[in-house]
Amino acid sequence: MLDVRVSEDTDIDALVAFVERLASAGRGGAAPRTAAARITGDVRAGRVPAGLRTLSTALGAAAPPRPEEDPAHPSTLLGVVAEEPLVVLSDTSPGELARALAELTGYGMRVLLTGAPAERVAAVHDALPASVAGRVATSFPELPVPELQRLRRLLARVGADRNARRGQQLPDVDGMPDPADVAGCCERAGRVVAGAETGEARIVPGLLRDLDADRRGAVTQVARCVLRSLETIAAAPDADRLREVVGRLVHQGLRAEFEALQGHSARQRDDRARYAAGPAIEIVEPLPQGGADVIRRYLDFLDSGGRTRSYFRPQEQKDAEPHLRRFRVAGEAPQNHDHVVAIVHHLDLTRRDDEIARLCSMLGLPIPRDPSELPALTDTLDRVAATARSVGALRHDVLFLQQDSPVSVPDLAAAERVARAIVDYDEHGDPAEAADELERLAATCADRVPDGARAPEHEAVVAALRAHDPQAYTDACEELDRARREVADRDELDRLLGELAGTHPQLAETWAADAGRGVPGFGLVVSEPVDDVLGTLPPADTADLVVVLGAGAMQADGLLLTAAAPRMLAVVGDEPRAASSGTTLLEVLNQASARFLRGTGDRTAAVRPDPAVPVVPPLSSVPAARTAAEAPEVPVAVPAQAGPVTAHEAVETPVPAPRPAPRGSDTAPRDDEPSRPSTPSAMAPGPRPAVTGGRED
Repeated sequence: MLDVRVSEDTDIDALVAFVERLASAGRGGAAPRTAAARITGDVRAGRVPAGLRTLSTALGAAAPPRPEEDPAHPSTLLGVVAEEPLVVLSDTSPGELARALAELTGYGMRVLLTGAPAERVAAVHDALPASVAGRVATSFPELPVPELQRLRRLLARVGADRNARRGQQLPDVDGMPDPADVAGCCERAGRVVAGAETGEARIVPGLLRDLDADRRGAVTQVARCVLRSLETIAAAPDADRLREVVGRLVHQGLRAEFEALQGHSARQRDDRARYAAGPAIEIVEPLPQGGADVIRRYLDFLDSGGRTRSYFRPQEQKDAEPHLRRFRVAGEAPQNHDHVVAIVHHLDLTRRDDEIARLCSMLGLPIPRDPSELPALTDTLDRVAATARSVGALRHDVLFLQQDSPVSVPDLAAAERVARAIVDYDEHGDPAEAADELERLAATCADRVPDGARAPEHEAVVAALRAHDPQAYTDACEELDRARREVADRDELDRLLGELAGTHPQLAETWAADAGRGVPGFGLVVSEPVDDVLGTLPPADTADLVVVLGAGAMQADGLLLTAAAPRMLAVVGDEPRAASSGTTLLEVLNQASARFLRGTGDRTAAVRPDPAVPVVPPLSSVPAARTAAEAPEVPVAVPAQAGPVTAHEAVETPVPAPRPAPRGSDTAPRDDEPSRPSTPSAMAPGPRPAVTGGRED
């Protein structure tokens, strides 16, 4: 693509002066003056025409010699125009030129055909093949340039089959399920629930699904409490025994014994801690049966105000003294009230130890071997009680989840399974519910478009939802988005073609047909008189190539036509040559290193430009450069086929890519090679003046 930015070495004023020199170097008239005014206005506004900038840059720089022609790759006009912005063609007939222009339009070239005399332009116009008659117009389309560019891109993108989606409807993107939500739902639907082989894991989710959020939250909290309690018990060394105790308590077995053991162990733990600092009690002889009760009655006698006597002893004292002599308090025989109290406390602790041992044996729990094991026993009993309470609450909640609830909790194992099923549902949801949700999404998505009007991409979306495949759903959504863009492009294409048909119906019909046949590009040929072109220059990016007939008779003001298109093809015929002054159109093109080519027409009709006679203009000089007459012309093969190029032909005759210069191309050219000027042209824009007043080095 041509660079249309202003050269850093050429300022705006220099370009304006260049345009004015071009306009003054010719026949004059209103048309060149109008064109010059239009061009200078664009230049001052920062819109430098691409062709004019190319010409000014080529004239202002010394060009290296052009590489040698490769015999294995003979030049074609199509390839040369693709590589070179400035081309001079001679020795060609109207028919050959018309066929070449026809092929250029097949590759999307927008050609502006102009020149003098009018008969020569009419001859080329009439020689255009009938197969491209639809691409021939008398004016460029009135569509704005951006819309015309958009039209040509849409023709290349979706114009091949404009009716591909007739009758199809696509759902709006707003109502489509989010791919992230679908992926999560698919993951839940494909999850394997732990314990799914049991009935609880299959039934509980269905019961919870119908509960309101508050009720379901309460049941879930109880289930979590059950699992935490069971995990605490599982960490104990005798976990199996404890689970058995919990199971018996849940079904009201040995509840009284358990509660008694729980109370005794708690009191025994506290009393042992409280009396640990008292005097040591030693049993000298075992008490006979009933002896402990006698000592307790004696303590009650003393607590109620009785007194100990040496003579006339009360009966309670007489009965208790033989039993008290069996004990030693701090190594001494009991002497006072405090000693009796210590002995009674010791008897109570001993009796409670025996009761704890009996109850532990009954419940299957380990018997504490010493007072230090009482705190552990108490904690274990508390955990067992909490677990039993939570399991009982869960049994109650599950029983009333639903009328005639099919779930029962006959034992501790069933309670644990039910609790895990409830917590699993709360954390991960129900796979069956997720599958139902995916089916609902698929049905909703399918119902958005009537049967028979769904696009294949829409069917793929529905199928992916029903297959629980998140990746396939994502891919199908991307394809559906592409289909929406395609439909939008086709609608826009129809609109733009309709607008084009309002002014150029035949061109719109031809471009649509070309798109269906796979023609590489969408070009056209517009023929206008020179004065009309100069008087009303087309907007930027309207034409790609301006073809100037009768170039041999033109002066440099004809180069104002470079503002009409980025490329210029100057065609030299048998017209009278302009007087050589160093400023004819051909001389300036030669100084700009234009490519000189010959066609395959009647050689006798092709006249070379007369040798240039250097003329020294005021305040300037014409560099000693080889003129167009001195530069040998390179024969070019003008394609013989006419009309639009098919896809097969486009492959066989592609636009040749620019070839790199062979080694040694920096040497001086041979006599039989086209020469390129080694110094800038006098017609080139002046260099930017040096800035004065700057810093001196």
